[in-house]
Amino acid sequence: MVRTYFLPNKLRGELRKVWGVPLFNGKGEVLKKFQRFTKKKKFKKIITVGDYCSLVLPSDVKIFDGRIKRKRVKKLPKFSLRGSNPPGIIQKEVWPVLKKAIKSNKNVFIEGEEDLLVIPSVLLAEKNTAVVYGFPEKGVCLIEVTLKTKKEFRKLLKKFRKEKFEKIFLGGTFNGLHLGHQYFLSMAKRYGKKATIGLCSDQMVKARKKHFKEVRKFGERKKTLENYLKKIGLKAEVVKINDVYGPAIKDRKAEAILLTEETWDNGLKINKIRKKNNLKELNCLLIPYLPGKTGKKFRPSSKYE
Repeated sequence: MVRTYFLPNKLRGELRKVWGVPLFNGKGEVLKKFQRFTKKKKFKKIITVGDYCSLVLPSDVKIFDGRIKRKRVKKLPKFSLRGSNPPGIIQKEVWPVLKKAIKSNKNVFIEGEEDLLVIPSVLLAEKNTAVVYGFPEKGVCLIEVTLKTKKEFRKLLKKFRKEKFEKIFLGGTFNGLHLGHQYFLSMAKRYGKKATIGLCSDQMVKARKKHFKEVRKFGERKKTLENYLKKIGLKAEVVKINDVYGPAIKDRKAEAILLTEETWDNGLKINKIRKKNNLKELNCLLIPYLPGKTGKKFRPSSKYE
């Protein structure tokens, strides 16, 4: 059970459903319902997963990543443990951190994203524990840990991928390779065994970038990118692209595509074309932007990416 698990596309819908007891209708009402329900059930322990519920609700263990709706939280709950967990993954190394937190009633700050950590929290907790997580725009859901719920979550976990994707796609201008680019490329290595990187041609840059004259020429950007790929040990082919689709719409061996919030719709368009071409849809992996000091999208010293 203690290994790295990768979330496939087909499970995203299932994970958006209500798990456990819904406690909805606004912050004040959520708190009242939570207090009534937990008082009645007399749980041995309460675990909150997510910043909203960890800040609003009393709990013995709080697991959070410092962001609500992608925005940085100004004041975090106190914590004594740290873990790392990329989006769309349950990282192998995070399991023992959660186990220690749950056993010793300690709070955990997650570098990355904590959403999927509801699953290991349920599996690691003892019976008669409550695991609470936030439900966007509604409130929270409370899962009572029982033998039945543990069985359901073990069954759910079996549907996750156990290996990295054989081949993934990603693309961009990669002008200057700032920290945001480096983070994006490190995620490519985390998810895939090898990658194809679509690098925008000079013609594409000119057509899409308002300040195209500030962007380095294709050859220079490609050389810088390939040198960095060697440095981090990512097996990748860099190809020139003249549109947002590139070879992703026809490659039969590709399994996933790395996307940001800005490029998410492009990923959906690519899958639509692949479907018409009788190809399997790519797993769409949404990578949140690396937050800057203000908590917003990281921006390099130059405004031209």
